[in-house]
Amino acid sequence: MPSHQPKPASLFYQDIKKGLATWRIWYLLGISDIRQRYSRSKLGQFWVTLSTGVFIGAIGVVNGVLFNQDISHFLPFVAANIITWNLISGIILDSCGTFIQSENYIRQIQLPRTAFIMRVLTKNVVNFLHNLAILPVIYLIFPQPLNFSYLLAPLGFFMILVAGFLTAMILGVVCTRFRDLSQIVNNSVQLAFFVTPILWPASALRSHLVNLGTLNPFAAFLNVISEPLRGIQPDPTSYLMAVGTIVVLALIALPLFAKYRTRIPYWL
Repeated sequence: MPSHQPKPASLFYQDIKKGLATWRIWYLLGISDIRQRYSRSKLGQFWVTLSTGVFIGAIGVVNGVLFNQDISHFLPFVAANIITWNLISGIILDSCGTFIQSENYIRQIQLPRTAFIMRVLTKNVVNFLHNLAILPVIYLIFPQPLNFSYLLAPLGFFMILVAGFLTAMILGVVCTRFRDLSQIVNNSVQLAFFVTPILWPASALRSHLVNLGTLNPFAAFLNVISEPLRGIQPDPTSYLMAVGTIVVLALIALPLFAKYRTRIPYWL
C-alpha cells in the first residue's frame, strides 16, 4: 500500500507553527545580524539611531528652509515618515536575501523556513525601535498634540508586520530562484521613495495627481503608523488600502510558499 503523503498546504501550516515556536532561534539570529554589522564599535547598534537622527535633522532643516516650511510641523512630519519608511523598506530589501543569507543554516540544520522570515522581521523591528527613540527628543523641542490617535500606532505596526511577513515569503522564494530580481526590487524601492509622501506632504499634490497618493500602497502603510505617531488619525482609505494589499499578498504568498518551500535548498 502506498504511504500517505502530507499535502503541501498541511506542511506549510506546520512550518508556520514550528517557526513561531522557535522564537528563541530567530530572535537571536536577528539580533546577531545587527551586532555583527556594528561589531567592535563604541556605540554598537545605536549607530542606527544616530545616523537616522542626523539624516532627519539635515533633511528636515534643509527642506524646511528651501520650501519655506514651518520647522515645528515639518520636522516631526519628516521624522515620523523616515522612521516608518526605514522599517518598510528595510523589510522589503532584506526579504530578497531571506534564505540566501541563511544558506549555511538551511543546509546543515533542520529548521522551519518561516524562522528565517522572522529573522528578517526581528532585525528590522529592533532597528525601528532604536529609531523610535528619536521622536520623543523632537517632541520635546516641538510639542505635538496629545490625543487618542497615538493608540492607533500599534495597529499600523501590526499591519506592516503582517504585510512584511507575506512579502518575505514571496521575495524570499522568488529571489532565491532568480538572483537578479533583488536588483530590480532595490531599484523599485528607491523609486517608491520619491513617489511616496515622505519628504513632502500629500496635500502638495496637484488635483489630478491626488490618486497617485491615494492608490499608493506604500503611502497607506506609511500613514497608518506615521500619522498616529504625530497625533493624527489616519484616513480610513489608508486602512482599506493596507488591508487590500495584505489580502493580495496573502493570495500570492501562501500558495507560492507552500509549493516551493521544499525546493529552496536546491536553489541555494
